[in-house]
Amino acid sequence: MARRRGLAVAGPSRISGQLVLRIGLWLAILVVAIFLALAGVGAGLTYYVTSQNDTLESVNPQTYLLSSYISLSFTDKMGGEHDGWLLLGLRGAPVIILCHGYNSNRSELLSLGSILRDNHYNVYIFNFQGPKTKENHSNLGPRQASDLMSAIDTVTKQPDVNPNRVGLFGTSVGGYAALVAAEQNPKVKALAVDTTYSTPEQMFDSQIERLLGGSSGLFHVLTAAEFRLASMGNQTYDMPANLPKLTGMPKLFISGRDDPALSAMTEGLFNQAPQPKQLRVMEHTASGMASEAEKKEYEDQILNFFLQSLSLRAD
Repeated sequence: MARRRGLAVAGPSRISGQLVLRIGLWLAILVVAIFLALAGVGAGLTYYVTSQNDTLESVNPQTYLLSSYISLSFTDKMGGEHDGWLLLGLRGAPVIILCHGYNSNRSELLSLGSILRDNHYNVYIFNFQGPKTKENHSNLGPRQASDLMSAIDTVTKQPDVNPNRVGLFGTSVGGYAALVAAEQNPKVKALAVDTTYSTPEQMFDSQIERLLGGSSGLFHVLTAAEFRLASMGNQTYDMPANLPKLTGMPKLFISGRDDPALSAMTEGLFNQAPQPKQLRVMEHTASGMASEAEKKEYEDQILNFFLQSLSLRAD
């Protein structure tokens, strides 16, 4: 008689529910620890990008043998004081205000300022940050735009300056500030910007990519959130929506191929901007020029633009 095989009975699981719970808990702790570590690195990168400020002024007006100038400071809306130089040109001529870029200071633009002054313009160059300003961190544009509008109010009250005709030039952060101020202030009659952007987040992302040597999706998400958190409560501007206000104002956009991200943004702004407008594409941005010949070509482009667009006549 055939023997029947007994049904196999499953034995007790070798992995208890308590062990599974413990493993899951350790994995959760590991994930949280990794997230906190990444968030800490992201916070460090955010701090680094927003705190960069070059305060070492390599030259001053005496370096260029300029005797006709005055030191002129102004107070921003937060009560901070900004140092500036007013290079005096033809009495009653317009003033061209030069706005330095990211991680820079006014001395970077003194060469350009001296050339504009030699062609009879009044020229004002100031620092966005300094020992007497209230904020040592940058929100990459809106605060600088507010500072520039305070600078316009101060410098156009000077007796040697035409109070109704202002030219603006800015690079990167200074370019953002110049664009916003031109949209807001009817005294601005001509505008030139070099390698700039339309939102602070774009500038922040470009600097994070530069630090990391390329794009990193995870760090972009973390640092972008931290930058937005750090910028909460700051005044914001919708620059693209206000570009139609620049209709009729001569505009020069300079795009540097050595900064592809900001170059693309600059050319995008040029495409959106109303007429009249010009675009100059150069191999290098202002900070990346390696030769005197390249620097001279760059400064000549800006000088010729203002000579054509901002008359020296008095109103």
